[in-house]
Amino acid sequence: MTSVNTLDTKKSKKSAFSFLLWWRTDPAEVEKQVAGYTTLRVWQSARGISALLCVFSAAVTMLLGNFIHLSTGEIYAEVAIWSTVGILMYFGLRWAFILGMILWTIEKATMLFSGGAAPIVQIIWWAIYLNAFFLAFKVESRRAEIPVARAR
Repeated sequence: MTSVNTLDTKKSKKSAFSFLLWWRTDPAEVEKQVAGYTTLRVWQSARGISALLCVFSAAVTMLLGNFIHLSTGEIYAEVAIWSTVGILMYFGLRWAFILGMILWTIEKATMLFSGGAAPIVQIIWWAIYLNAFFLAFKVESRRAEIPVARAR
């Protein structure tokens, strides 16, 4: 009973902006994700959230691509890339999370340095995505360490 109260206290101390420290992962959350890997719903699992973010990015690009002066070819390429990365993330390929972090960083850095987007908003979106991608990467890395997890 006291361990539950301790966990609740630790969770309540988490700030609303903790996602900005995207490289910090809660070991308990990683273990919870590993334990529920096959039972968590898409929007509850780290890999599912990462995949959904990729799909969201593809959808926003399709809807708003013309407003940010992307050509039709660029829009299709973005949609194809993020859809593919999202699918690979959902299937739990660790390198897909690394690729996603690299591509997302390049995309946000390009938007920042082109001067066309609000810098604070770009940094917040960058941190949100990297937080999700990194947590999923940690979960997949932890699963790779456990021989039983591969058999599931």
